[in-house]
Amino acid sequence: MFSRLLILIFIASCSSTKPTPYQKEKKKQGYRDKVFEELKVSSFKGNTYTKKDRARLLAEFRAIENCRSADNLHANIIDVFDKTIEKEITRSSGGAWGPSFYGGMYPYYSRYSSFGVGVDYSTVSTNSWNETLSYPYIEIYYTCGQRIFRPQIHLKELSSSQMKHLVKDVKGAIQVEKVLDNSPNKTTLELGDIILKANGKRIEKVYELIRLFNENSQEVSLQIMREGDRLPTKLKSVEVTKEVVKAEEDIINKVCHLGKNDEKEKELKVNQICREQQDH
Repeated sequence: MFSRLLILIFIASCSSTKPTPYQKEKKKQGYRDKVFEELKVSSFKGNTYTKKDRARLLAEFRAIENCRSADNLHANIIDVFDKTIEKEITRSSGGAWGPSFYGGMYPYYSRYSSFGVGVDYSTVSTNSWNETLSYPYIEIYYTCGQRIFRPQIHLKELSSSQMKHLVKDVKGAIQVEKVLDNSPNKTTLELGDIILKANGKRIEKVYELIRLFNENSQEVSLQIMREGDRLPTKLKSVEVTKEVVKAEEDIINKVCHLGKNDEKEKELKVNQICREQQDH
């Protein structure tokens, strides 16, 4: 009996009922920076008490922080990837000892990771139920720039299996889902157009296209497929720096507000961006 009590105390001491704070990744929780295909990548991994919106917010804040430290530039967020891991566990209740936990537990568990703490002890009752635990994992692809440009269209990726009936190869493509009202491409692109190439190279991912727009390249040559025909066209962009600045300010306000209200947000309390915000 005493040994079971010790197990419960151990679980309670190891568990966290608060979302993962803004911190450099440790024990597979927090933010991390890397480079992928010459793009900067900032990610944030959270525990089961961390909502996806929070994880994305902190990943975006990390991108802003990195760009500001590089000559006070803006974060040109090109793409967002949701790699959230969901794990189904079985819980059972009964007796004086509370629930049992099977499978991965705090601080982190995923099929991609070799880390996992398993706790398994019996209770009097055999009542049990399945529960899905969600471990948010958001990656932000971005560059840093003084001026930001966008073609103002919504795109979705098409897999190679979706494309094989249209094009005789094994590559994917991207498709136009919407042309925004303020887009300079309203007369050249249509809903459903499939973008095959940009500047002569095959395009399969959204970030591969959006990354081409910058201060020195505001127009891209495309090959599109429309109703079975391959057509050449131009994809133009407009400057959206003002909108980016406003979005950055909103992200900074929300994240720094977290640091004011939670003692566990130690890194935010000394963060240079948050300290400058307080001074203003």
